[in-house]
Amino acid sequence: MRALWLLIALLVAGAIIIWWRSAPEPPAGEAIIDSAPAPRAASPTAAPRAAAVDASAAAPAPAAGQAASANAPVPLAPLSGGLAIGLDKQVKGATVRPGRLVQKDGAILADGKYTIKGDGTAERPYELSWELLMSAADTFIPRLGEKQIPQRIAMLDGAHVRISGYIAFPLIVTEASECLVMLNQWDGCCIGVPPSPYDAIEVKLAAPTDNSRRHIVRVGTLEGVFRIDPYVVEKWLVGLYLLENATLDTEL
Repeated sequence: MRALWLLIALLVAGAIIIWWRSAPEPPAGEAIIDSAPAPRAASPTAAPRAAAVDASAAAPAPAAGQAASANAPVPLAPLSGGLAIGLDKQVKGATVRPGRLVQKDGAILADGKYTIKGDGTAERPYELSWELLMSAADTFIPRLGEKQIPQRIAMLDGAHVRISGYIAFPLIVTEASECLVMLNQWDGCCIGVPPSPYDAIEVKLAAPTDNSRRHIVRVGTLEGVFRIDPYVVEKWLVGLYLLENATLDTEL
């Protein structure tokens, strides 16, 4: 066994000597290259990235106000020649759709169709039409994925408004601090046409009012602060408009 291992060792040593003698020698004056792996060539994008890193490191850090403004939404622009009023409004679950609002004869002409009188103040509230409020159905239908409020309606959010319509109070109270104002007559139960979210406004009165005379047709004019507050249940729109701190006048 030992003789066999000795023979194998001699053969291996002879092979190493033969390989070493047969290896080519480097030309004179040429340095022998180290066996360490050469560094990998830089990719074409390495230099621009390094430059970008150096530039960002050299640039001064933005102030707190600048950082906030960089993330702010880009302001919407009105259609050609129109007013920007209402484009800055924030509506829950919706975006504002730019329209064309122009001043005409002391009022605002919206999209060439809707005339809005007043200036939105307590002294001169906007005078609303049901046709205007119902036009939100053109672009705001959550169950269909349509979630844009027209600029002509967004401009009303937070403004003082005046509107007339049918009034419905809760049936079980003699004094009410809330009511509905609607386009169509409805007694809250069986008579008339139940309202939709587009042709009714939930009203919070500034002071309670008498509701002892029930089951009568009531019409009136309300003034208050208008709010756009979509109430959506399982993608279905249940309510859209609110009127806060409102006063009711039933003397028509």
